[in-house]
Amino acid sequence: MPPPPAHLAGRDRVVPPGERLRQVGRALRPGRDQLVDAGATLVLVLVAAAGFRTSFYGPQWVVAAVLGALVGLVIAHVVQAARLPGLGPFVGLVALAAAYFLLGGPMAVRDHLVAGVLPTGRTVADLAHAAVPGWKDLLTTLAPVDATGRLVALPFLFALVGSAATYAVARRWRAPWAAVVAPLALLLLSIALGTVQPAATWLQGAGFAVVALLWLVQRASRLRSRLQSGTARTTRAGIAVGLLAVSVAAGVLAGPVLEARSGQARTVWRTDLQPPFDVAQLPSPLAGFRRYTKPNQADLFDRTLLTVRGLPEGVPLRIATLDSYDGSVWGAAGTGAIGTADPGAAFRRVGSHLATAARGREVTLTVQVPSGGYREVWLPTVGAVTALQFHGPRAEQLADQLRFNVDTDSGVLPGTIGPGDSYTLQAVVPQSPPEKLPEQLDVGSATSVDTDSVAFVDDKLDAWTGNAQDPWAKLVAVARYMRSQGAYTDGGARGSSESVYLPGHSIGRLARFVGSSQLAGDDEQYAATLALVANRLGLPARVVLGAVPEPDGRVKGKDVRAWVEVNRADGTWLTIPASAFVPDRNKTPDVQQLRSQQRQVGAQVPPPAAQNPPSLLQGPDQAQNDTKAKRAKRGPLDPRGWPDWLVRLLIFVVLPVLLLLGLHLVLVALKRRQRRRRRLVGPPSARVAAGWQDLIETSRELGRPVPRTLTRREQVPQLVGAPDDVGRLAVTADASVFGPGEPTDAEVAAYWADVDTVRDALRRDAGRWRALRADWDVRTLRSGRRRDDRKAPRR
Repeated sequence: MPPPPAHLAGRDRVVPPGERLRQVGRALRPGRDQLVDAGATLVLVLVAAAGFRTSFYGPQWVVAAVLGALVGLVIAHVVQAARLPGLGPFVGLVALAAAYFLLGGPMAVRDHLVAGVLPTGRTVADLAHAAVPGWKDLLTTLAPVDATGRLVALPFLFALVGSAATYAVARRWRAPWAAVVAPLALLLLSIALGTVQPAATWLQGAGFAVVALLWLVQRASRLRSRLQSGTARTTRAGIAVGLLAVSVAAGVLAGPVLEARSGQARTVWRTDLQPPFDVAQLPSPLAGFRRYTKPNQADLFDRTLLTVRGLPEGVPLRIATLDSYDGSVWGAAGTGAIGTADPGAAFRRVGSHLATAARGREVTLTVQVPSGGYREVWLPTVGAVTALQFHGPRAEQLADQLRFNVDTDSGVLPGTIGPGDSYTLQAVVPQSPPEKLPEQLDVGSATSVDTDSVAFVDDKLDAWTGNAQDPWAKLVAVARYMRSQGAYTDGGARGSSESVYLPGHSIGRLARFVGSSQLAGDDEQYAATLALVANRLGLPARVVLGAVPEPDGRVKGKDVRAWVEVNRADGTWLTIPASAFVPDRNKTPDVQQLRSQQRQVGAQVPPPAAQNPPSLLQGPDQAQNDTKAKRAKRGPLDPRGWPDWLVRLLIFVVLPVLLLLGLHLVLVALKRRQRRRRRLVGPPSARVAAGWQDLIETSRELGRPVPRTLTRREQVPQLVGAPDDVGRLAVTADASVFGPGEPTDAEVAAYWADVDTVRDALRRDAGRWRALRADWDVRTLRSGRRRDDRKAPRR
């Protein structure tokens, strides 16, 4: 038997374990170029990840990003060093997915871990949620987001995939520009995912450009011959430094000019993304004001609704800010500030910390809901909130449900806050609230309410304002008139003469309120009317439903009030307290006014319980918040009822095995389809030649490549493991290609049957494991696609 070819010599030599380890060590030991690529990759990816600085609160996201970049680099280097033909991308993706789910828990999420390291089913679910819809949660959550929980997995995933992709491209493609494509895409992505406020302008601009240009120059130098004079290298270095200096200088000089000329706010994805929560669908809390008054079935007048600790005396709680009027009720518009339509300031998810530009005293207070107390979707707050933390068994649920509007400092909990809940908030409140309204005020000019439908107040303005000239003075005069000339009534007890004063603040109800000989109503009618008058005068105003706690910190139903806020020219809001325009509660309507009102609406009073306006206190969401409600029984197929060990087994063992098996079956099916096409498509001689080529490619897949430059008969000795009569197939192929005439279909079928026999022999000789690896080699599919485009076979 002839000796084996030179390229196969030593194939069967047994390698000692020590030598094998040294070979692996040499393959994994990075060289100078690899270290340069790894360092540039790490720097560029982390510079790109700096865009998350304004999106997260706290340094934990930085740790997650750095660890993710390092892990991604290690995975990409190991995969590149292993040199897996056709399997590198797939193995890399599997390794990245495994690293994300195994290391994402202790490195990023850090919740629900076993021994602080091993992920549980809850950890895996959080990581999976962060990888897919987590990006939407980040964009719809008001920045900065807490750098804890599942959202902090996003910087980890960003850096993990980014560093692996950048390093893999840099090591696979020699073109200098190819290496910076992935970092540049990461930079643009981080900017788009960021906030309107730039995170690191100089770092992501000049810093990124300098590192990228230096890397490009270094990679370009690798393509040139190393046998060049030092003068040439010095010249290139000088040119590179000069280009960098010119670029930086141009950026420094042009940057401020371009920023000043633009005059437009920075646009990112979150500015154009509408939050999924629509607060306009909620009933107006002002329409349910009479539930807090004394003659009401809710019996909330003397009931303790909230207990507040740490709030300075005289500072009111804000329950809801109502800045939109549709002719029926005052409600929350859910948009941005007065005069804008910025959806970024709407009711959005928030973390435990909120950014504010307000100035004043910083206070920290704790709010508790006692048994039988407050149950609403509106979260009582104070001032400009800077931090918010829930407590109790529902803390995590409430924090996840909270939607907050930083323009109105109002919070909404779709699942309602109720007895047993508590929270601590930090806020900025005015240094000292004004004791009386100022005589002059520099107010804003843009109103958010269309007052064309409330022109009925124009007939009363002259009588109410007297000699006042400017709009603010007129509004103060109207408030004083209401306080001094009006009367207070909440409808009285059932069957009383005051029951003719109905609740509500629609246009019809306010027209009767204004058209009466004496104003008579409660906070609902007075606040709604004064805010409409202000907007009618051109002063942007809104209604606030809140409460002034008693000295001991308790908030009862009788402490709930409604007041008006007017927008100043500097964007802040001036409070017009209820005491400035609502009459004293002991000042009831006079008898003549009662008779006049009875003649207008009739003595028939609608049933009190049925006619009360809708209130969120008795909303349909109470049933779903009942902690005693029975939960639906979970079936055996519901994964939420499975033990953690079973979930981990399915995710980390069964699921990867099924994915690998499915991909293996797909590759085998594609290769069978390709072989069938070679056997049936084309001229008979080409199909015979394709049969021999199939043997050559099978040998290459098995790790025994045959030189293509040899003739078919010269290739026969190179087919290790083939039967002795394999030379007959080479002679037949040559005769079919170069001989006269074409073989018949029967002869082609017989030839391919012999090819299948030889192919099976080659795979048996290589071993089961090597044959299995050959199934994953995709080079045959690529080369087969190129050959199918040729018009004639190789002769």
